[in-house]
Amino acid sequence: MYAILGKVEFDLITYFDGLEAQFGADYAEHALIGRKPRLQHVGDKLDEINIDLVFHVNYCNPDAELARLRDAMASHEAMALVLGNGDFKGRFVITSLSATGRHTDTTGTMLALEAKMALRESPGDPAAPPAPAVRQAGSAAGLPVKGALVKALPESVKTAVAGASGLAKAVSAAKGALASAGKVVAAVKAVQGLAGSSPLEAMAGLPGVVSSIGAALPQLEGAATHLARLGAVAGEVAAVGRTISEVQSNVSGLAATLKGANPGNILSKLTSAIGPASNIGSAILASGAPLARLTAQVITRRG
Repeated sequence: MYAILGKVEFDLITYFDGLEAQFGADYAEHALIGRKPRLQHVGDKLDEINIDLVFHVNYCNPDAELARLRDAMASHEAMALVLGNGDFKGRFVITSLSATGRHTDTTGTMLALEAKMALRESPGDPAAPPAPAVRQAGSAAGLPVKGALVKALPESVKTAVAGASGLAKAVSAAKGALASAGKVVAAVKAVQGLAGSSPLEAMAGLPGVVSSIGAALPQLEGAATHLARLGAVAGEVAAVGRTISEVQSNVSGLAATLKGANPGNILSKLTSAIGPASNIGSAILASGAPLARLTAQVITRRG
């Protein structure tokens, strides 16, 4: 799990493609005779967060995921935004949600969809602060998971926290790598849809496929490195490691298959790419359960 907004859980594989945060402060300007004006700080602006989202049929139901976000926006409620590592970012409302369909099947069913969501901070009444968004198990009050609390822990617990940090990095890297691999599949399928009717249009879309492959391969290699550092040979870590290896192999296979493509052979090359692309999609789907269990371990060990 990458983050929670209210009751909506965001998984990096399913959702996130980019996150932009904006912060600011307001100043009053006081005119002075014969001098430049003087500024006086009058308060901070509300934080704003813009999130780019990607939904693809290979790892979710695009229409259903978009509907979840629309329901959250329609609730008009300020929702706590908490990252998977326990960091509480504040309470936000969804101020806008836009969606662009990128790929449908012959019946109009949405296969690939990109969306943009804008969040605006809703701090509420400072005289009546809301209940903490994150609580420590067995406690009636919200407590920090990091900082001074960690310094007071026994060495054995600190070691466990450090282990959780390594696991968190590995899980985050794996999710990011698989999300990039999902974009490779989406790019390949988009070009495949053009190859039969317009080889030239398919060739025009090929650089996008090559670019997505170039972005995915280093992330897959980095994820494999993070997982290898954990030293696990069995269990969920090993399962995710095998998935990363399988996806990495198929993405490399796609790169080799599409090399040297031209308008005369683009159709046959894209036909040969169907197998590796399908393998990547299946591996991403199969990774959902073990990644979810590893994410739960990270949160449990940190909390």
